[in-house]
Amino acid sequence: MRIHSPGKKPFAVSRWLRVCQVLTLTGFLLTLNSMWHTTGLSFALFTAAGTPLLLLSAILVVVLLIDDLRKRHSLFDLEVYAAGEMIFAQDDPADRVYIIQQGHVEVVRTFEGKEIVLARLGPGDYFGEMAFFVSDGRRTASVRASSPLELLALGKENFARLVHALPAAYKEFSTKALQRSKQQDP
Repeated sequence: MRIHSPGKKPFAVSRWLRVCQVLTLTGFLLTLNSMWHTTGLSFALFTAAGTPLLLLSAILVVVLLIDDLRKRHSLFDLEVYAAGEMIFAQDDPADRVYIIQQGHVEVVRTFEGKEIVLARLGPGDYFGEMAFFVSDGRRTASVRASSPLELLALGKENFARLVHALPAAYKEFSTKALQRSKQQDP
């Protein structure tokens, strides 16, 4: 599994920020040069290159800051799995709910030593909610990737906030969890 949270690293590590710093420094050096050596050529050089470099740098920094804030405050993490990889196992403690972006999963349950495939889910489907509605916070089945897989993972606290804030989401998730629970009963 690889967790992709590209915006969760510090903003200062961005290579585009380094580009902005170089552009800003070049613009300021041209500004200083035009102030010390006020000639027609230095003023023309500042006007032609310094001002556009400073404006471009300012625009890039604003765009980078907005993108950084958007990524840092995203509720979801992107997780990538290879085919056959286990997302979680039966009886594991529950810590998140998953939404399938690409790929497919198999939901399996071990009962009396036998593995039973309960469901096959694909893009747009979700899983992992049952542990929050019908069990004591433990996974009721195992889920594994049946193809290369991209998932959006929503942590337990954010999931609780979501279903508390949106009654329709609570109804959708709880109803689905109860339906799945009834299908799992041997």
